[in-house]
Amino acid sequence: MKYLSTPAGTTRIGLAYGPGIPEFVEAHPGLVDYIEIPFEQLRHSPLLRSLQESVPLVLHCASMSVAGFVPPADATIDAIALEAERMRTPWIGEHLAFVAADPLALPGVAPGSPTTLTYTVCPQLSEETVQQVVDNVALLQSRCTTPLILENPPQYFTVPGSTMTMVDFVNAVLSRCQVGLLLDLSHFLIAMLNTGADAHQEVTRLPLERVREIHISGLNTQSGIAWDDHATPAPAPVFELLELVLAHSRPLALTMEYNWSPNFPASILHAHITRVRHLLGTA
Repeated sequence: MKYLSTPAGTTRIGLAYGPGIPEFVEAHPGLVDYIEIPFEQLRHSPLLRSLQESVPLVLHCASMSVAGFVPPADATIDAIALEAERMRTPWIGEHLAFVAADPLALPGVAPGSPTTLTYTVCPQLSEETVQQVVDNVALLQSRCTTPLILENPPQYFTVPGSTMTMVDFVNAVLSRCQVGLLLDLSHFLIAMLNTGADAHQEVTRLPLERVREIHISGLNTQSGIAWDDHATPAPAPVFELLELVLAHSRPLALTMEYNWSPNFPASILHAHITRVRHLLGTA
């Protein structure tokens, strides 16, 4: 089995698991250091664990609902903890978002189970949510020994009841939780574009010394709103943010999330990995 080492001062380069990614890694030995794989895919396709025979795996997650008020099932937390231990992942990356909500209230119908969403949702950016995140993280850390890093979510609109900007919210959470930051630069740019903030100015207000991993991916604009898109290459503004962050921080890992299309060009994967290694001074 292959395990990822993350020595200080070195940035490992990885790809998010998706169609064609294992084949690309096999065809380019030494180019990619790891594959980041979602817990949810491993849970439903256990045979994917065999990938670790040839390449280290890093565990990503979208099931803890860290910024939510409805907790995940105990069995889900236990399964994540066991997967992390088996994989010996250096950390678990989880979204600073929620994936479960209160039961739907329907006239004349008794409340049922919590509402399971199909996508991680940006929470209300408020002190109440910050405190809920603090409480949720404390519970998760008591159940799982693997370090947790939190990923900033994309923000598509101003969430009702919010009293903070995205940067202020992330700062408040990290000031009160012993976790690292998974800085998704595409999510960050999306949030800045959709709220009219200056991305270059705001990114420097983050606690960049807490960044353990960086994500980059594509985005597109529909009806005037910027959206996350893992089927397209990261645009120039994302790489500009990456250069700015790297001037202040040396993350332990950088993951390219080009995993929504089975036809993503291998030539672009190769070019972007080379570009990142050049920015890191390891080309």
